[in-house]
Amino acid sequence: MNASMPPADYTPACVVWELTLACNLKCLHCGSTAGGRRATELSTAEALALCEDLKRTGCLGVALMGGEPLLRKDFFEIASKVRSLGMELSVITNGTIRSEEIFKNLKELKPRAVAVSLDAADPALHDRIRGVQGAFNKTSSFIDRCLGEGLPVSVITTVHKLNLKELAGLRDLLKGRGIAWQVQTAGGEGGRFSREFLLDREEFYSVGLFVEACRRQFTPEELPVIGAHDLGYHSLLLKNVSLYEKWEGCQAGKAVAGVRSDGGVLGCLAINDDKFVEGNVRERSFYEIWNDPGSFRYTRGFAPDQAGPNCAACEHVKTCGGGCNEMSLMKTGALHNDPYCFCRIEEKLLAEELKWPFNGLRSGLGAAPDGVFRRLGRIFSGRRDGAS
Repeated sequence: MNASMPPADYTPACVVWELTLACNLKCLHCGSTAGGRRATELSTAEALALCEDLKRTGCLGVALMGGEPLLRKDFFEIASKVRSLGMELSVITNGTIRSEEIFKNLKELKPRAVAVSLDAADPALHDRIRGVQGAFNKTSSFIDRCLGEGLPVSVITTVHKLNLKELAGLRDLLKGRGIAWQVQTAGGEGGRFSREFLLDREEFYSVGLFVEACRRQFTPEELPVIGAHDLGYHSLLLKNVSLYEKWEGCQAGKAVAGVRSDGGVLGCLAINDDKFVEGNVRERSFYEIWNDPGSFRYTRGFAPDQAGPNCAACEHVKTCGGGCNEMSLMKTGALHNDPYCFCRIEEKLLAEELKWPFNGLRSGLGAAPDGVFRRLGRIFSGRRDGAS
């Protein structure tokens, strides 16, 4: 492949860039076990060149994360480059690093979102999960200051057995404050997280029920809440709990991509496995990797006969693609075989255990509130002023 190759039939709507693995916290659930930076971290010059390459590939937005991205001294130089090239910018931070210069520079960047991690309404529990005492107070103060500066704030909560009970308290803490809330579930990839804390299927399903209940109790303006890409699909009882009305399958390598701090390119950073690194920007440009017909075959080339036993016979398999591939790999060791699909959970829970007639089940929740997905999309894209 060379730089003159034609563009792929896919547009990278968002590239999630692990800018550094350096981190000042020791979060239990961290999938990359962040703490120290990689010895092979991209230099400033390489990072700025990657920004140019992302733009050339047609990238629409970049999310800078870590580790803790604000620990890179050249963070704002890289972030400013993203914005100067006309791409949207999101910043994902633990919210414990602050200075007047940080808030000033964030405002000037006009980011789509400043996403802050918050895992419990109980300060002691949040600090336990984050591995550093006082983290809750620092993060809360950071959120307050961002709101005061008029920045579009999002909160990301990663749910596992230790903090499942905290969802209601977090809801009460966040509602009515103009904060967009993303709820996701912990994976088992990190070196500090015991798999005994992973949600079982009933607990997992209860997270979906919680998101649905929040949406029915509050308007998107009062409490804009979504489930992340891992949170279940094709329920007969629940509307799609993600940002979009329908689940269209894993978007790794189709609309999203991840870049590690050493330049490795994956379809999704949540799949923390070297086997899924499609190439490195030090060896081939992102443009070449993205447009290579051999890249991201597990999503771009998916066919229903590749689905695992959990999904092969499902009526949704052509569009669903077997659910979340990170969840599928974590739970079954195979792609396209997500055992935590809401449809499958309902079939087992309702038909087998509760003895409900699954085949005759119909949604009793009624239609989703008018325009809810359009309004959620506006809020999560950083437009919180009521404009359509």
